[in-house]
Amino acid sequence: MEIKKEIRQRIRQVRAQLSKELKTQYSKDIQNKLLKEKLFFGANEIYCYVSSNHEVQTEKIMNEAWKQGKRVAVPKVTKKGEMEFFYIQGKEELKVGHYGILEPTSDIPANADCELMILPGICFDYKGNRIGYGGGYYDRYLRKHHPKHKVALAYSCQMTESIEAEKHDVSVDMIFTEREIIKC
Repeated sequence: MEIKKEIRQRIRQVRAQLSKELKTQYSKDIQNKLLKEKLFFGANEIYCYVSSNHEVQTEKIMNEAWKQGKRVAVPKVTKKGEMEFFYIQGKEELKVGHYGILEPTSDIPANADCELMILPGICFDYKGNRIGYGGGYYDRYLRKHHPKHKVALAYSCQMTESIEAEKHDVSVDMIFTEREIIKC
């Protein structure tokens, strides 16, 4: 069985090879699937990653959440190995932070009463196991906080049959790809 480091490297290469046009179209399809879900409509608060590099885009999700009067919180690295979520009211409240990722300038901490958390990742399996970027930020956060729904957005090329989860790994409940919605 491939180890996480090898899977992470392989999937990153595959994902990076998708054309910009395909990533844009797939991102639109994936976001539209989530926006039609009851769990999105029912959530008053959404914790969402701010997309970067080759990730599935999240801007449309955040814009729709604001339009519907929902509170949106995004992550910010607060110290080595730790992150917290902070409320923002628009993308103008973001600046480049750790790892070159946009982070909130807001100092209004989210209340950790999260109904819907949208997680990033490099790779996922059909049981909801995920391989992140290797820093363990989300796993550490999710050991302390327990959102009602944890979903991931991924291109179908990021799916794999099986990931050997470790004790500290936190899985997701659903995965949205351009091809399907996977309930784990």
